[in-house]
Amino acid sequence: MSTADNCSPSRTTGPPPITPMMTGDIEPLDLVTIRATIRRALAVRPRPPRAAEVREITAALREHLRRMLHVARQRAELTERGTGAWIQWTAVIGRVEDDLARVPAPGRTTAAMHMDDLGRTARRLVDCLDE
Repeated sequence: MSTADNCSPSRTTGPPPITPMMTGDIEPLDLVTIRATIRRALAVRPRPPRAAEVREITAALREHLRRMLHVARQRAELTERGTGAWIQWTAVIGRVEDDLARVPAPGRTTAAMHMDDLGRTARRLVDCLDE
């Protein structure tokens, strides 16, 4: 099943709705920058990243997720309740909310694991939004 199948609203006729990003209600998402941050977070490294790098990437991911969450909620509202697409939007929104609410235990390793979790969640959400 493709990403488009997982997240896009099921519409049969008519033009696509005008989204807040088009009307200026919120700033457009910079998906290129978001994806670059995700790549940094999920990069395979020979050793754990420095604590400062983990803090920097985690803060950037959290901000990206907050902004994307706003758009995802709006898209979910435009999707017919109970459809597969609505269920997928609801699931990814719930995952983002859970990840943003979670605070990792102290320590460099757990902080890096949390950064990885945020990166995977951000990758899933940006894929849904980038269709």
